Amino acid sequence: MVEGDSTMDLWHKRLGHPSEKVLKFIPHVSQHSRSKNNRPCDVCPRAKQHRDSFPLSENNAASLFELVHCDLWGSYRTRSSCGAQYYLTIVDDYSRAVWVYLLCNKTEIETMFLNFVAFVDRQFDKKIKKVRSDNGTEFNCLRDYFFNNGIVFETSCVGTPQQNGRVERKHQHIMNVARALRFQGHLPMQFWGECVLTACYLINRTPSSVLNYKTPYEKLFGKVPKFHNMKIFGCLCYAHNQRRDGDKFASRSRKCIFVGYPYGKKGWKLYDLESKEYIVSRDVKFYEHEFPFDVQLDTTHSTPFIDSEYVTEDIGFETYDASFEGGGASMALQDNEQTQLQGGLHGDCNGADVAANEGLSVSG
Repeated sequence: MVEGDSTMDLWHKRLGHPSEKVLKFIPHVSQHSRSKNNRPCDVCPRAKQHRDSFPLSENNAASLFELVHCDLWGSYRTRSSCGAQYYLTIVDDYSRAVWVYLLCNKTEIETMFLNFVAFVDRQFDKKIKKVRSDNGTEFNCLRDYFFNNGIVFETSCVGTPQQNGRVERKHQHIMNVARALRFQGHLPMQFWGECVLTACYLINRTPSSVLNYKTPYEKLFGKVPKFHNMKIFGCLCYAHNQRRDGDKFASRSRKCIFVGYPYGKKGWKLYDLESKEYIVSRDVKFYEHEFPFDVQLDTTHSTPFIDSEYVTEDIGFETYDASFEGGGASMALQDNEQTQLQGGLHGDCNGADVAANEGLSVSG
């Protein structure tokens, strides 16, 4: 760790800039950290400052997937790296777990939601009873499905988004964290999809006051999530280069930035700065206080990297290093349940089926 930075500061950045109050409820952090330093975090107000929030609802579901909230965000003027302009958010009312699907077009909503229903049925052996959304027309394509399967479909009144406030606030939460991640890494706008998926992944593993400072992950699986694989989003890293073609003098590493936690893979999602492609690797060396996209960085007087000051990560899985086509999903968890709670579902942005996240990117 860089001298002068507290452990609390490090985890504050790794977890997408949650408050110090929330950080203290994460055992992995509170057991090994002192107090956060008094320096103001420039990223937090830029990412989170807002006007008055919606009033909290007193109506809560009694069990998992009894009620889910849905909403569509977009379209955004800049396409993500996978070509998406929208994302679909699904929130479980009981656990506050969140799933996010990147979409290229609104017509993909039906496919993504049916994938989610199948995922809930197979992985949790649960049936969705109610679906609540705003008064938009995006979900009209599912009305026949809801009617034929006995699902109650509730919509808010015209001009009253507060009636769908739970998912509206979740959108705000996701965007707060996503903006913080982008500002922190100084990333170009086309990385917004990776920011949203990673935000969802982190929110699902962040304690919430609504849940008595438990995480959505705990509410879904009954155990505390693991944090050992988390790194600062947007930081510099070097992945082992397996494409040397037998050349003994070729570079043994690929200079990358860390851009998330891929669904269904035990490694980290990286963006190769030289080849401009996405890869997934488990053989990665991280430099968590260096940000290649920070053009304001004065590199002429920077301290040389000393390997002993940084950690080469080995998460104990088979090496995987391949082009990550399409768009970003969230990170692979260390067990099946973690995979189901990944940071966000994501589609291939070409209309094909989306990876059924669960590897869920649950937000809370």
